[in-house]
Amino acid sequence: MPRTLILMRHARQSELAVRDHDRPLTNEGRKDAFRVGERLAEIGPIPGHVLSSTALRCRQTWDAVATGLAASIEADFVSSLYSASSRDLLDALHEVEESAESLLILAHNPGMSMLGLELAAARESDLDLLRAGFTPATTACFEVDGTWSGLCSGSARLIRFEPPPEA
Repeated sequence: MPRTLILMRHARQSELAVRDHDRPLTNEGRKDAFRVGERLAEIGPIPGHVLSSTALRCRQTWDAVATGLAASIEADFVSSLYSASSRDLLDALHEVEESAESLLILAHNPGMSMLGLELAAARESDLDLLRAGFTPATTACFEVDGTWSGLCSGSARLIRFEPPPEA
């Protein structure tokens, strides 16, 4: 049975913070993330597990998504996902327990955009969609055949690529 991977960039963040890591979401960002959760609850996929950057904006994005999902889903906040490259993100995916059937990874650009392009490299039509990049609170859902540890360039099929749903 195929696995499901959801890539998500954090929602819109404030420009006001002493450190980049501590930038909070804007009110609009919280609303966008909540609507992403509602959308996932409505049409799926619902993640069974979450890997997220430790940045405040990612933690707040996950809190709002989880509220929109109306679900309690375990999330691991991983410091190496902050400013992670696509290679770093892929390495983190390789470490996911093989029992996980669906996973959401929540992090930053440009790593998220580059990972999406790398995973979809085998299908030009998927690449055409993903080249627009991940604006805040964008999600890309992939079907993955095989194991998390075997995930590599071109090994996933794009199911859906969406900006945050409109209010």
